[in-house]
Amino acid sequence: MNFSRVMFGGASLSMMLLFLPMKSSSADDNKPTLVELRLPCTTSLDVDPNQGVVQIDVYICENTKVTWKANGHTFNVFFKKNQCPFQGGCRGISDQHPTSTPVKHMTSLTVFDYGIVVDDQVFDPHVVGGGGN
Repeated sequence: MNFSRVMFGGASLSMMLLFLPMKSSSADDNKPTLVELRLPCTTSLDVDPNQGVVQIDVYICENTKVTWKANGHTFNVFFKKNQCPFQGGCRGISDQHPTSTPVKHMTSLTVFDYGIVVDDQVFDPHVVGGGGN
């Protein structure tokens, strides 16, 4: 397990803990405290022969498309465990067809583990989607 994956896991856990209701000492003990988290929507990823993509862990937004920029490399994207964040499926994303279909609606925050083969080397980045927005 590499350092960026450990850091992403820790950051993901921290984000999820922020959404848990917190107890207050006021008379409104039944009302949860809410925290708003704003993340940029990633619409393009730069293919990299050393780590698969430059952007290892990204957030994708509903109804947007994601494009992998080949930067002169051959690549093929595949999503694991039959989980796909895109409305039209995940097959066929490659240097020949680098743009996905739109991201589908997801009510809960979901981490999608995918693989990318760049110049015959396999890498293991992530995309995160959902959260009801």
